[in-house]
Amino acid sequence: MTLPNTLLDIRNKVRRITGRPSANDISDLQIDQYINTYYIYDLPEQLRLESFRVNYQFVTNANQPAYDFPKNLYLTNMPPVYIGGYQSFMTQSRENFFRFNSQLTFVDSSAAIGNGTAGPYSFFLYDLPIIPGWKPNSTYGGAYTPSVAYAPGVPSTDIPASVINYNVLISGQDANGTSFNLIDDGGSSTILVGTYPTSVHSNVGLLFDPNDQSTLPANARGNINYITGEVNIFAVGFNGNIAIGNPINVQSIPYVANRPRSVCFFQDQILVYPCPDSAYTVSFEAFQYPTAFLSTATPPVGADPASYPQLKELWQLLAYGAADKIFSDAGDLDNMTKYRPLLEEQLKLCQRRTIVQYTSDRVATIYSDVGGNQFPWGNQFSGF
Repeated sequence: MTLPNTLLDIRNKVRRITGRPSANDISDLQIDQYINTYYIYDLPEQLRLESFRVNYQFVTNANQPAYDFPKNLYLTNMPPVYIGGYQSFMTQSRENFFRFNSQLTFVDSSAAIGNGTAGPYSFFLYDLPIIPGWKPNSTYGGAYTPSVAYAPGVPSTDIPASVINYNVLISGQDANGTSFNLIDDGGSSTILVGTYPTSVHSNVGLLFDPNDQSTLPANARGNINYITGEVNIFAVGFNGNIAIGNPINVQSIPYVANRPRSVCFFQDQILVYPCPDSAYTVSFEAFQYPTAFLSTATPPVGADPASYPQLKELWQLLAYGAADKIFSDAGDLDNMTKYRPLLEEQLKLCQRRTIVQYTSDRVATIYSDVGGNQFPWGNQFSGF
């Protein structure tokens, strides 16, 4: 006897619930869309199931402070965080993060001298290395995603300079005292991993005016090497001429690379400090979105993970959830009202596994280790 739990079983139950037995009433593809909509977007917010709670890990890169969190694959994350095996500080408050990790700006008030033009200028910084900036974690880009223009089949990752989280500010004044500024984009490049292009952090960042509406490499006004301190401002550098004899100031944040000891989660990105001097594994807990069903799942039905839910007991819940959305779109409020109690019942039943799992644990406190069997108290040999 084969128990029902596959995508085919869910479809059949949706047809029975909604009274749409024929593909002329609603196609399999439409039903799959309703099922996946409920499964991916509604269910994770209604139920935070233990089975979707996973250990999320990534590896740091030397001299890279910011890392994108895959927000379309995971719902939320939470402490504790472990970096290189050491339990470390994790916060969502920039106030707390920067209170303990002061990133004070160093001002080089005469890195170069104006010559009456907007560029070119070349010079070196000497308090090194310096922390690079980074880009926000947007739909089509990330901390170190190269800016590319739109092309058919290639989404644009071009962003205005004003949204960059820059850490280098280069400024100078013209003869009237008007300031002209350049900021860094953090540095990015693309490598091939097998046959797939992958964005990686580069130690050479591009410079842009804060008002630039495009950060395409062709529009860059200069570049900066975060490790060697070499700065090159192009002929079309500043937006105005720096007066002869006026200083060109550079504000940057020097650091000493080390194993990161703090993590801040902000704008769907993970900031680490100190900047890594090498590769370290960072791990913490996260809730993962379920995997969508695929109508093209490899036969036999039920053999491909894309043809059944990650928890097979969810199959009835998914059927009621999809049916609820079909009733909603059809304006069938009577059937919505009639079947909502059955949907609520399935939500409660599917949540029982997680509730029972959690009941075996006491709430974690600073005293949680007290009362264990190891000498002399708790799980720590040294006690308290």
